[in-house]
Amino acid sequence: HHDSLLHRACSGCLMCSIRSSSRKPTISICIAVAACILLHCNHCLCFTVKSHRLLGKAASFQPTIIAMSSNDEIQHQDASALFRHALDSSRLGKRHDSLESYTTSVGRGSELDKEDIPKEFSLVTILRRNEDTQSDNTKSSLSILVGKKMRGFGEGFYNCFGGKLEKDLGEQKQPAKGAVRELEEETGITIPLSTMEESFVGTINFTFDDWQENRAMKVHLFCVFVSLSSDATSSTQNQNANTIHIDPDQIRGCDEIEPVWVHNCYDLPLQLMFADDSIWLPMLLHHHESSIGVNLKFDAWFHFHKGGTETNSIMHYHIQRHDQDMSNNEPKQSAKFNLEKKLFHALHDNHIHNPSIKEFKESWSFANSVRSFMKEGNRMTHVLDVAGGHGALAALFLLLVPECESATVIDPAVVKGEVGVKDAWSEYWGEKRLTYRHECLRTGLRKELDRILHYNNQDISPTNVLVVACHACQHLTDETLEIASEYGVNIAVMPCCQKDHKGSWKGLSKRLAKSNGNKSNNSQEIASLSFGTIMDLLTAGKMMAWNTGLQANVEYVVKMKLMDSAITLQNRIIMCKSMQRRDDNSNDEEREAAHQRLALAYRRAHKVDKVEKNRIQRWRNAFNESFENLLPGLVAGFCIGVACSHVMLRRK
Repeated sequence: HHDSLLHRACSGCLMCSIRSSSRKPTISICIAVAACILLHCNHCLCFTVKSHRLLGKAASFQPTIIAMSSNDEIQHQDASALFRHALDSSRLGKRHDSLESYTTSVGRGSELDKEDIPKEFSLVTILRRNEDTQSDNTKSSLSILVGKKMRGFGEGFYNCFGGKLEKDLGEQKQPAKGAVRELEEETGITIPLSTMEESFVGTINFTFDDWQENRAMKVHLFCVFVSLSSDATSSTQNQNANTIHIDPDQIRGCDEIEPVWVHNCYDLPLQLMFADDSIWLPMLLHHHESSIGVNLKFDAWFHFHKGGTETNSIMHYHIQRHDQDMSNNEPKQSAKFNLEKKLFHALHDNHIHNPSIKEFKESWSFANSVRSFMKEGNRMTHVLDVAGGHGALAALFLLLVPECESATVIDPAVVKGEVGVKDAWSEYWGEKRLTYRHECLRTGLRKELDRILHYNNQDISPTNVLVVACHACQHLTDETLEIASEYGVNIAVMPCCQKDHKGSWKGLSKRLAKSNGNKSNNSQEIASLSFGTIMDLLTAGKMMAWNTGLQANVEYVVKMKLMDSAITLQNRIIMCKSMQRRDDNSNDEEREAAHQRLALAYRRAHKVDKVEKNRIQRWRNAFNESFENLLPGLVAGFCIGVACSHVMLRRK
């Protein structure tokens, strides 16, 4: 649109050529595409796309567009191009192909200092199918009912109908109830609750760069089709199955909002609506205009610039579609997520930022590593998570281990995320139990172990219990291992903040690090070990000692496994599998056999070769013979020397 005159001439000529090109639509559309490329006129391209959809004979047009961008982006661009008043792309922010990319770009640092739970709202889109409009390519087959805000937030803007969900009325658990109530209050239209529930589209999540003034919002979106009583005599073949018949006189406004029909959706005043409406609303309308009987499902995330309605511009957004065929109720082209992605999305959809992305990845990797080592013998029936905070690690054991019945988080601190983890993941673990014990390690862990092993009526063996501690400081790791080994249960810890209180090992670590790169006599580099690695090896060795677990009559099989260093640098997991200690006689026999093998190895290492022994013996014999022959001469010489010395002294 560099020149308004050029714009009018371009769009007018193309519209005439399209209308008169029913015989040769391909030629007309090719001319239109060429003109649009030369003149950079998106408005002309929108009519070209419209005519292509109506005529249905220009199959060569679609590959040209697909080659320009990805499929999802094409759908957004094609839909927005049809709407004359859509906001400029410079105000619609950056589109992200994945939720992870969106989350990384938006960042969560600013939101951790405020209440994480967003305000929840309902939003209802009211649509109506028009008479046959194929004779006029500039008109949509849909009408939409919007409301002009007369007061309050967004005054002067147009919007769909809805409002805040009332927790006291149970609307946060059943958003459709709030949608029915708000729609009736603002328009007078009454929709059955079952119809509203079936009309659910998805959730739209809003965050703001000026979060101090604007709290995050979660909007539950519904799309309802209605027909007016004057439409009763018209054909219903293009109507949706859940279309509600209403009286035009039934529609009324209130002091807050005034309902207005926009009979041509392409004339929707998007320039007087919130910026996100220029993205998801054209996509929704364009979909229902061309797809009857296919319900569009999607979730969306928008992050706005500072300034609210004054700037009304988006920084980042992501839309995830889940189209559904209403004839068989089966999703079409829906994304297939594994359990890890489902859990992550469940956290994000509920605006839960504890655990963070890093903590979630750590917990997932930790749980899978321990699960593979402890998989035999029902070793994870009951899990105790020491200093577990939000409880994501304990919850993952409930989800990943079928035989895990309960998981308890022991932490003196009350963390916000514990409620969020339950709300987001409880549907996945069913009847299993996740509980929190807000008590320090020294008393809380012992009480929980006593409760499980001694006070329950069930016959639970120590080998059925697992104690875990992810990123436990050195003193916390030591106390966890000490207490758990007294009870003889399975243990898995990932230490951090290693300390050497006596200072005897830190010096060795420095010497090993200093010697790294030096060459020995065998031209081999001397390996270096970090201080943290040395302390973790010492901790693992301590658990391998023969007397560890002696009080509980168990012994430990110890293994150390490394987590991906890209997740965390403190990545050494010490896993201790509890095994029933065998009787003392067998241990004594093994110990005696070990001593005999050691003695035999010592004798072999110090055994002298026979040839060498004979050589030494010959040397000894020769020395003895020589000494015997030299002895008289040595004695005589000694005596003569003494006599000569005496004579010389007397002369003096």
